[in-house]
Amino acid sequence: MKTYFECLPCLVRQAIEGARHATTDAAIHEEVVRGFMRKLSEGDLSRSTPVFIGMVHRIVRELTGNSDPYRNAKDHFNRTALNLYPQFKEMIKSSADPVETALRLANAGNMIDMIVDASVEQADIGAALKEFITIRVPTATLEEFKALVERASAILYLGDNAGEIVFDRLLIEELPREKITFVVKGGPVINDVTMIDAQTTGMTDIVEVIDNGSDMPGTVLEACSETFCQRFRAADLIISKGQGNYESLSDLKKNMFFIFKAKCVVMELHLGCEIDTPVFLTIRDQQGRIAGQP
Repeated sequence: MKTYFECLPCLVRQAIEGARHATTDAAIHEEVVRGFMRKLSEGDLSRSTPVFIGMVHRIVRELTGNSDPYRNAKDHFNRTALNLYPQFKEMIKSSADPVETALRLANAGNMIDMIVDASVEQADIGAALKEFITIRVPTATLEEFKALVERASAILYLGDNAGEIVFDRLLIEELPREKITFVVKGGPVINDVTMIDAQTTGMTDIVEVIDNGSDMPGTVLEACSETFCQRFRAADLIISKGQGNYESLSDLKKNMFFIFKAKCVVMELHLGCEIDTPVFLTIRDQQGRIAGQP
């Protein structure tokens, strides 16, 4: 998926917010923003937005000397989500269709996103979850998801954000875990999950966890390690969390199931859905889209 003109103001905003999050030095803020705008002016907009987001945050880390500016925020979100885990585990257990309920919760967890809001608090998380879990997964999409999981022998589950990973765990616990490998980033970028987050939230206790060798958001395959790319090619189903993963992978011909919340006007342009729509989208190898967002 290309980078739209509508993405450009958001990218500049991220440079400003990322710099401010990493340091209070106003001179460095300006240096970060000017440095990124120079690179952006020469960038290839046919590439996906996560490529430019990765560029932003590399500049932030290099100029501030802060290797993981969002570490405290990630720890906060992980703790908050783990505190919520027991009640949502019970909700899934008592529901008529645990997989459907877990899918809704996994989607709802996608609202924990520093790209959109760098000041999400526990009260906001709780309120958003209550709102989004009321939206059902379309029956046809749910059945397609279950069929894809049943037929698959090797599933890669691409993680997105800290905190959100706890809701991924809730879904994975309702699926055949022996088939699943969870994927984290190879290095810190914004609040995306790394191995530390997988260990902290217990994901490493339930499935194999690997990193993709990249410090870009989404899954930009040309920036990932060959080891990960081999696993990606070998997988017969990709479960992909978050808009960034959709933006970087949606043009590929491979069995993929995307779970995310549409977070910006670009999704209105690209998918025809309103902002804040929970998206459950299946893309099949050689067949295009066969099930869309509700």
